[in-house]
Amino acid sequence: MNSDRRVVILSAPSGAGKSTLAKWLLERFPQLEFSVSATSRAPRGGELDGREYYFISHEAFEEKIRQDAFVEWEEVYSGVRYGTLKSELERIWNRGRSAVFDVDVKGGVRLKELFGKEALSIFIQPPSLQELQERLQKRGTDAPESIQKRLSKAQEEMTYASKYDTIIINDNVDEAKSEIEKRVEAFLTQTPYRCGLFFGSFNPLHIGHIAIANYMLEYAGLHEVRLVLTPINPLKEDSELLPYADRLRRIEQAVAQTQLRLSVSTVESGLSQPCYTINTMRYLAAKEPQVHFVLIMGADNLAVIEKWRQWRELLQEFEVYVYPRNGYNSKELCNKYHTRYIDAPIIDISSSFIRKGLGEGRNMNGFIPNGA
Repeated sequence: MNSDRRVVILSAPSGAGKSTLAKWLLERFPQLEFSVSATSRAPRGGELDGREYYFISHEAFEEKIRQDAFVEWEEVYSGVRYGTLKSELERIWNRGRSAVFDVDVKGGVRLKELFGKEALSIFIQPPSLQELQERLQKRGTDAPESIQKRLSKAQEEMTYASKYDTIIINDNVDEAKSEIEKRVEAFLTQTPYRCGLFFGSFNPLHIGHIAIANYMLEYAGLHEVRLVLTPINPLKEDSELLPYADRLRRIEQAVAQTQLRLSVSTVESGLSQPCYTINTMRYLAAKEPQVHFVLIMGADNLAVIEKWRQWRELLQEFEVYVYPRNGYNSKELCNKYHTRYIDAPIIDISSSFIRKGLGEGRNMNGFIPNGA
C-alpha cells in the first residue's frame, strides 16, 4: 500500500486547547491518525500508555536516543523528554494514513524542517496569558507552582509562533475548529505535481536506469521522472566520459523509445561548472515553484552523502527517495539520514560494467535501451 506521507503538526503552550483541536481533526478526517509521542515522565490523571503517550523510563529513552530511534526529541522541561518514534510514524504510513503530531514548539519546528512541503505546521495560540492561566487553573491537574512554571514556559513558546505555517488564536473553540478544519482540508486535498530528479552522467544510459525510473513512476507516487544529464561529476574523474553532446543525443533517443513519463533535463549545461546537486535542485525549485521535486538516488550514493556539497541542507530542503544497491544496508542508511526507502528490485548493472564489456569487444546490446 502506498501511504500518504504528509503530516499535520500542532503545537501550543500548555492549556491553549491543542489536544481538543487535535481530537476534532481526527474525528473530521478519517485519513488522519494521531502520532503517539514517547515521554520519560510518569502518566497523569487517566492517561494510558500507548494512547496519550508511550511512557518509558529515563534509561529507556536514553537507549532509544543511542539507537537513533527518534525522528526528533526534546527535553521540554528539566529532566522530562518527549520524542517522536520512527516506528510510530512508519506504523501510521503503513496503514495508508497521514500523521497528526501534537508536539512542543521546538519539536514542531524540527518536524517542519524535516518534512518541508509535506508538512502543515499550525501554532495554537491562547488569546492572552491571563486567559491561559485561568484555563490551567480550571483544569485542576496542576499545582499552583506548576501553573506558574507553565505560564513562564508559554511566554517563551509563543515566540516560536512565526516559525509555523499558520497561527490560530483559540479564543472561541467553535471558531477555532472551523478555521483549523479549513486549513487542514486545503492541505490534504492538494495534489502537488511530484517530479523525481535522477542525476547522472549516463555514460552510457542502461536498462537499469530505465527500470529504476519506471519503478519510481509506478510505485513511488511520482508524476514524472527527469533524467538530469550531468556534464561533469565533481566527485569523479572519468577519463572515459563521452562528450556531453554525444551522451545527450543517445539518451534522448533512448528515452523517446520508452513511452514512459520520462524526460531528459539539460538544466546543468547552463549552470556554472562543476554543478552541485543542491544548486541544481534549488534552481529548479525556484524556477518551477508549482512542482514538488524529489531527488532519486541509490543507497551507494547515500552512503557517501557527507562528501556532497551542503549535504545537510540538501536533505533538509528536499525529499530523497533511495533505491537499494548490493552491498549496502539500504534501510539502515535511510533511517540514519531520514530519507524514504523505496523497495525497488536490486539491479546490479553499472555504466562502468557496460563500458568494460564494450572495451573487451562483448555484445552489450541487451543492457542498453534501443537508441542509446
